[in-house]
Amino acid sequence: MNITKKALIFLLPATLWSIAGGAYALDCENIIASTQIDTCAKSKKESTDKTLNEIYKKLIIRIKEQYAPDPEMGERYLSKLRNSQRAWITLRDANCELESFLADPSSPAHETLTNNCITKMSRERSAYLDQTQP
Repeated sequence: MNITKKALIFLLPATLWSIAGGAYALDCENIIASTQIDTCAKSKKESTDKTLNEIYKKLIIRIKEQYAPDPEMGERYLSKLRNSQRAWITLRDANCELESFLADPSSPAHETLTNNCITKMSRERSAYLDQTQP
């Protein structure tokens, strides 16, 4: 047996094991280990943040389309939106620091509490931006 075949025989099971292990770690419906809680909280935060960014970008497009006849007013509206989003991020970060305050900052619990807070607030912000009419 040549070296390539030997490598494949060794690597294939290892690859399948890591894929299966990754799927297990992200099964957020059937959590059986505390590490899954942390992993799922991070995954949900990333997913919700991605959705928020997509909704924000769609709102910008709607504003540009709505104010195409009056670009100056559209730019003023976009400026207000950017300022609002920056202020909201500051509020979100402050609120989430407060929610995770009692957990040791170097602990997984602190990160999980922060991620859960960011997820919750990002969902709320996404709903708000999605309903915003330019």
